[in-house]
Amino acid sequence: MGRKIFIIFSVVNYTLNKKKQFKNVQNSRLKIEEYINQLKTNNFNKIQIMGLEGKASNEYWSCIKYFIPEEIGFKSRTRKPTDLLNSMLNYGYAILASEITKSILLKGLDPYCGFLHYDMDKRTSLTFDLIEPFRQQIVDKSMIALINRKQITKMDIDKRNNLIKLDARRIIANKIFSKLYSTITYNEESLTYADIIRKQSDNLVKTLLYNQKFESLSSMVVNIKKNLGLKSSPQNCQKIQCMDE
Repeated sequence: MGRKIFIIFSVVNYTLNKKKQFKNVQNSRLKIEEYINQLKTNNFNKIQIMGLEGKASNEYWSCIKYFIPEEIGFKSRTRKPTDLLNSMLNYGYAILASEITKSILLKGLDPYCGFLHYDMDKRTSLTFDLIEPFRQQIVDKSMIALINRKQITKMDIDKRNNLIKLDARRIIANKIFSKLYSTITYNEESLTYADIIRKQSDNLVKTLLYNQKFESLSSMVVNIKKNLGLKSSPQNCQKIQCMDE
């Protein structure tokens, strides 16, 4: 009888905890949407835009811990990793950044000359400008899937320097390139993410040379959500833990 009561309370606590997590995620989502609306309705300067981007980023990363096992130890995003996920993200972003930089160079642009990110010595500022729409779809979700499916574990991190071991790097690289060449619906076309990255650089060239409006990539996210058929619910919040598009 006592064991049965214990199991019932465990299930109740688990359910309540999941609902609380979902509520926290929804609250952060609303805040991010508010920051986006502020950008649409105000004429902000570069510093103000980057300030809002920082706030939105903090909200986003505050929710990631709900989608991976607690033992991973992820608390916030940092370029100086002390946990598995941050180490994986650093490596994944480096691969993605190389693809963005390649597309920039192929279009004859200077990757060191950015618009939002200030020019700094040895920093490809334009790469950082153009990488943002692709981080979550190509890297973040892929790394979360690898962790939740236990394809990469805490044993794959070198505790001496918190870097990912070689075999795990191969798994990450294969996952990233597989994602880059996966097909999605974008602007009613069937394209790979690599195609969209090239289109983005091409759009920037047309904007600079012919004063055309730079095309937003927000429709990409809308199309992906439609293809997934996801609705906002605690159940789908839980499903995202294992989702790998």
